[in-house]
Amino acid sequence: MSIRSVVRAFAVFDCFSEDSNSLTLHQISQKLELPKSTVFRLLNTLVEIGYIHHLDDQSYCMSLKVLRLGNLVPSTLGIRDVARPELRALSEFSGETVSLSLLDGNERLVLEVMEGRSRLRSIVRVGEVVKLHKGAVGSVFMAFQPKLKIEDVFSEEPMPDNLDREIEEIRAAGYACSVGDRLEGAAGIAAPVFDMNGECNYCISVAGPEVRILDKKDEIAGQLTASAQRLSRHMGNP
Repeated sequence: MSIRSVVRAFAVFDCFSEDSNSLTLHQISQKLELPKSTVFRLLNTLVEIGYIHHLDDQSYCMSLKVLRLGNLVPSTLGIRDVARPELRALSEFSGETVSLSLLDGNERLVLEVMEGRSRLRSIVRVGEVVKLHKGAVGSVFMAFQPKLKIEDVFSEEPMPDNLDREIEEIRAAGYACSVGDRLEGAAGIAAPVFDMNGECNYCISVAGPEVRILDKKDEIAGQLTASAQRLSRHMGNP
């Protein structure tokens, strides 16, 4: 059960961005959709404990104390540590193999795997490197990472005629589904994970026999996208 005052205090931090690094009481009140009196009390508390500065022009900004905490994150908590509970829960829900992948050039690197409980399951290995031109994970990276040059992905393969339409459909749905792309009879569903800069360099996916994946496609996709969104928030994405 969340404590409302704590939730609201952290919501204050979410108001700030690279383009809005200082805000007035009125602006923060509007962003939070809370009365000015409530926001004023929150800000005063955060000023008192040193996480917010009250500037001479009466605006507010985050202090270096927040930066100090942020600098501790990479040394104490890696993406694999954060992702494991989500991957485990997805695997238990779906009964299928769940993996976390990192975008690496025109390929993806498998960082973590939770294997499915069935004897007939997709086999994915940690450290495995996979080309992006086939499969749901590659489609997610092509749809959600604008820095990825799609023509380079298909430098050795013919580019599908309907690729642009497929990418737009993936963006609209928030996930990608592939059937038989990498292995006949197998299917996969993948969703993007965004970092604090809004970039998609990670992806989580569920893979297994086509008949089982498609039979529960909507349920798996719902759980998968919810997990990806939670993991994105852990990565600092608003």
